[in-house]
Amino acid sequence: MARGVGLLPALVWGVLAGFWRPRGPIFPIDAVAILVISVVVGVIAGRIVRSRWAILLAPIFFALAGEITRVGFTGPTVDYPRPTALGLLALIVGRGLYALLALLPMAVGAAYGAGSRRRSRSAWRFVGRFVAGVFALVVLVTGVAVVLPGRVAPIPGGISEMAYAGKIGLMIRGARATAPVLLFVPGAPGGSELAAMRQRLGVLEQTFVVVTMDRRGGGRSFGALDPTPTFTVDDERRTVLAVTDYLRTRFRRDKIYLVAHSGGTIGATLAVQDSPDKFAAYVGVGQVADPTASDRTQYDDTLAWARSKGDTALVARLTQVGRPPYANIYGYEPMVLNEDAVYGSDNGDALLENAQAPELGVLDKVHVVAGFLDSFDALYPGVRGVDFRTQVPSLGVPVYFVAGDREVPARVRDLNLWFSALQAPRKEIVTLKDAGHRSMFDQPAQFEAVLKRVLAENAGNP
Repeated sequence: MARGVGLLPALVWGVLAGFWRPRGPIFPIDAVAILVISVVVGVIAGRIVRSRWAILLAPIFFALAGEITRVGFTGPTVDYPRPTALGLLALIVGRGLYALLALLPMAVGAAYGAGSRRRSRSAWRFVGRFVAGVFALVVLVTGVAVVLPGRVAPIPGGISEMAYAGKIGLMIRGARATAPVLLFVPGAPGGSELAAMRQRLGVLEQTFVVVTMDRRGGGRSFGALDPTPTFTVDDERRTVLAVTDYLRTRFRRDKIYLVAHSGGTIGATLAVQDSPDKFAAYVGVGQVADPTASDRTQYDDTLAWARSKGDTALVARLTQVGRPPYANIYGYEPMVLNEDAVYGSDNGDALLENAQAPELGVLDKVHVVAGFLDSFDALYPGVRGVDFRTQVPSLGVPVYFVAGDREVPARVRDLNLWFSALQAPRKEIVTLKDAGHRSMFDQPAQFEAVLKRVLAENAGNP
């Protein structure tokens, strides 16, 4: 009984960590704190229990307490694991990260704690010490890795920095701090496009101060994810406006240029509708108009494609979930993972590409993936009521819609239906050749030309 008390700290620490950081650490200092406390708790457990069983039992008690504590939180990284591709990814970046930062350090601490109370000189004791030493080295390397910051490439004579507008992470880059300000809103919920914007559209930095926003819940904005009940379409609108106001104040601009992609166009469009006086022009790439209608047609296309290819597993899964909308990300998974194959596009592995952005530290790289999964799950089911044909009959700024010629046809169809009735000072649809849903990254030179024309046509409206 007395020895069992040694596991109580692990139980208490599991509860505290579950309340404090249910999705894992947000900042490097959080990760270090979790790692160090876990080692200490493990040492205490090992010394009191005085048995190698503490190496196993202390992490188990911690994990069970943490799982029970965060029952009220939702999202793939904290929900029960699913046997799918996204489910496996969520397991790795969610519970896998916690295992690396808490369970392994606790086990190592327990090994040393238990070993310090034993005086055996058997060969197995030396083997145990060696194994514990190897894992201790892994813990040390992990601790060093999570505190290493990202690398921001300088721009001589210009501006290049990582900043925050509240809890929203920003990458700000431009050859001249006095150039017009362009805010880019990524497409996916929890989206981060730092790598793609710098590597593929870095040329825009010669014309604009380019500000790339990590959407709420993703990348450097991971800390803004909770509470998820507040993660709504209207909150997306407020977030775009809050970042816009930050940039207008910081760079002393009356108006900025707003560019948004895919799902990011929902909050951006509503922000423009709400406060047109804050924007010189709006550019929507892969513009959303009626996401539920588009998704339903994409479902039909995906099902027809699966049948034509004889993919019985995909047919069975699509038939099981039925037509959208769905209550969580797993319903959308078969459409998301098969979009390139169905439409002959080449979106590539954008998520993992952007997770490799050198501007991000190791922890933020994990947040790019974990944030997308949990943010999509929290936000996207709420867009089912969006229909710009009825909700946004007019916009008070010049608007330019950019679509690739290999865009999902249903999205183009729904955009055209809205566009035909939309009232705006100027409106235009531009189609980029040999481009898909991420057309601005597929054809950066064509997109640069569009933005230069947007700037020239609205130069008197900054």
